[in-house]
Parts: sequence; C-alpha cells; structure tokens
Amino acid sequence: MSRPAFEEDASPFAATLARTGRIVGLNPCWEDVLHLATRRDFEKDAVIPHTRWRGMYYLSRGSVAIAYVAACGRERLTLRVGPGCLFNEARTVSSYEPGVVFQCLEPSVIWRFPEGLLQDEAFLSAHPKQVASLLHSMGIKILIHYTFLADMGTGSRESHVCRFILNLSRQNGNALRFSCPMRQQDVAALLGIHRATLARILRRLRDKGIIGAFSCKEVVIHDLRRLEELALND
Repeated sequence: MSRPAFEEDASPFAATLARTGRIVGLNPCWEDVLHLATRRDFEKDAVIPHTRWRGMYYLSRGSVAIAYVAACGRERLTLRVGPGCLFNEARTVSSYEPGVVFQCLEPSVIWRFPEGLLQDEAFLSAHPKQVASLLHSMGIKILIHYTFLADMGTGSRESHVCRFILNLSRQNGNALRFSCPMRQQDVAALLGIHRATLARILRRLRDKGIIGAFSCKEVVIHDLRRLEELALND
C-alpha cells in the first residue's frame, strides 16, 4: 500500500503532528467501502453521540476535535481530525470506554461503520488495503500520543509554545510565514495552558523580536534560530 504523499517517515511525521495537533488524509482508501457505512451530517459545534451511535467513524468533510476527560472533569484536547481519516477505531476494537468528546469544529460529514466490522473475518480477508491503512494510521496516532506525553513532560510553557510554532513551520516546508490551522483558544487547549497564559507568552516572543503575527490567518517567524533555542530549552 502506498503511503500518504506528505509522509516520508512515520516517527518524525508523528512527532511534528504531536505538537500541531492535526491529522488529515491518512485513510482515503476507506472511501471505497463507504457503502458499508451510514452517513450523518453534523453542524458546527455539534458533539457526536458516540455512546449511542456506536462504531468506527470516517470523516469525509469537515474537522473534528478529540478531547479526553480527566478524572476532575476537565477536557483536554489531544487531536484534530481532518478529512480522509478514521477515528474512534481504538474504542471500537477494544470496547474500552474512556471519557472522550468528539466535537465538530465546522459542518462535517461523518460515516459510521458497524461496531463489529473489524471482527468480521470475511471483511478483513476481502479488504487487505483498508486493514493495512487502519493499522498504519493507528500506529501514527500511538506515536503522536507517546510523543505528546513525552514532550509535555519536559520544558517550560514557553518552550511548549515555541515547539508548536516551530513544528507548524516544519509542517509548512520550513516556511517563516504561514497560517495556523487552529484558533488561539484551541492551541492553548492542546498545550494544556490557559488562553491568557498563551497570550502572555506570544507577547513576550513578539517583544523579543522572535515572532510577529500569530493568528489563524498568519504566523510570522522573525528569528528562527532563537525560536529553535527556546523550543529545545528543558
């Protein structure tokens, strides 16, 4: 099976995504078996009722935020899923029920595959391409979460923000000017900090001449070397 065009090596790819919080186009071959799934359209901000609408999902249009709920009740954003990706497959395979919220960030089209599909030997043997795609994307997600946990355990909040910006740059071909796929409040949620804390860090980085603008429309890096130094600061 051919890999996604943007992926050259799963490990650095996953490490980058761990700090940019978005995956897209990992499972396009599942479009070929959508006749086995049920389509449902969701409005922006809608929460997918996964405890009632059970099964594995495929996103063909839109964007979905995945947040896990801590014991204290606080939601922690972990990943944003873009078109061409499966999600909720781990829960479907394991039957484990963690506290999780799937929220549509924009109008989205989602297809639900039956809960028992991945235990159906006839399906598995007849669709090796889809099975390989599923295993490949699950491996990437595991690396994303492992890298994210390791990354959040080292460095200051400022270094976490710098790593996020630096990896956005790498994801955009080492560009010094690019757009951010997330709002500031979503970036703060991904990094586990308050929005006001993020705003203060961005202001310090601007005052030091390291970055310029930081918004959904445009992120500008003025001093890449200094940004890299702060990103590596333990």
